[in-house]
Amino acid sequence: MAAPVHAQLLVDPLEVTLPTAGNERVTGSFSLVNTSDVPVQATITRQDWDRAENGDNRFLPANSTGTSCGAALTVTPLSVRVEPRSSRLVRLSVQGAAALQKECWDIFFVEEVPQRTGVRGNSLQYIFRTGVKVYVVPPGLKRDGGVEDMAVEVVRIIPEKASSSTPTLISVGPKTKRQISVRFRNTGGEHLISKGHLEFRRLDNSVAARVAIPEFPTLPGATRKVMIDIPGDLSAGDYLVLALIDFGGAELVAGQIDLQVR
Repeated sequence: MAAPVHAQLLVDPLEVTLPTAGNERVTGSFSLVNTSDVPVQATITRQDWDRAENGDNRFLPANSTGTSCGAALTVTPLSVRVEPRSSRLVRLSVQGAAALQKECWDIFFVEEVPQRTGVRGNSLQYIFRTGVKVYVVPPGLKRDGGVEDMAVEVVRIIPEKASSSTPTLISVGPKTKRQISVRFRNTGGEHLISKGHLEFRRLDNSVAARVAIPEFPTLPGATRKVMIDIPGDLSAGDYLVLALIDFGGAELVAGQIDLQVR
């Protein structure tokens, strides 16, 4: 049985926000920690990125989207050797930060260089790559957002992969469940981290159930769709589902939809 393979470098943090506060030059950093007993060599490369509505990250060629910080944001070093059980800092620098009028963002990938192996014959080499998202945020940007739409959706339940010790089950067709979809749009100029909850209210306005909406990020101008399970213990009847979202603004934003439980 093959031994599990792990990255030798721990990268921290995985997100760096650099507020410019009107300064001409802004700096930051992230650390690489070598957890192994051998030296590790790594390279650092840069790409543009954005996020799909369902939350998946999409990586694109550097300076191809118009949202990159471009030449204003630099990273050093581009190649680094981290000695056993030690750490190194990777430094970020923004020049001309005072001239930035809107938030920009990039991702820097730390890629471990595979070590030579003395094993003869066929072998596998794993390349570990960790991304660090960097946001550069000028002062005075508007923080705003709202719930664009809510819907009741029927989604397919994807069964977990059975292990060798789990009896094989005969498939009787796809199973489904109902979820509440909430589409939140960031209408401001700064990336947001939002969270909230759904309230399932009876017709007399009493709360039958409350379900948390976990934290989710949204880039400026982007829309994020979050899916929340409908509680299985709701009694049959008609409900008003109220979504309350906190994105760090002065007030919560809300949306609502009718729900019938049979």
